[in-house]
Amino acid sequence: MEVLTIDKLHHHLGHVGHEAAHQLVVKGLVHGIKIDEDSKPSFCVSCKWGKGHRKAIQREQEGEQAVGVGNEIHLDIWGPAPVETINQKEYYVSFTDDHSRFTKIYLLCTKSEAFDSFEAWLQTQHNHLIKKFHTD
Repeated sequence: MEVLTIDKLHHHLGHVGHEAAHQLVVKGLVHGIKIDEDSKPSFCVSCKWGKGHRKAIQREQEGEQAVGVGNEIHLDIWGPAPVETINQKEYYVSFTDDHSRFTKIYLLCTKSEAFDSFEAWLQTQHNHLIKKFHTD
């Protein structure tokens, strides 16, 4: 039977709480291990790092926000996907209006379909035309 310190057991069981790890052995739910009763739990660097929080990334916008719907549209096309959809779509395009921050995504068979779908939607739903495009 292997004798482990409470810290070693904590590590071997995937960083479960020290008390929970101790109870697993005491109740006989973990076989082949005996706890060194003289060992005391210590500070676990991995647990502290895993529970840490990061500061939120601030959103920054360069320049002024567009003054009206359709004045500035951000476009991003991705593809081809490694696997097609059921309808043979292997690209997607996202449009984001700079003024309203409204985003619309379309699945596409080819990249050439990208512009027509959003322009028609903007004209029929909001009666606006696209004035400026931003794309990478």
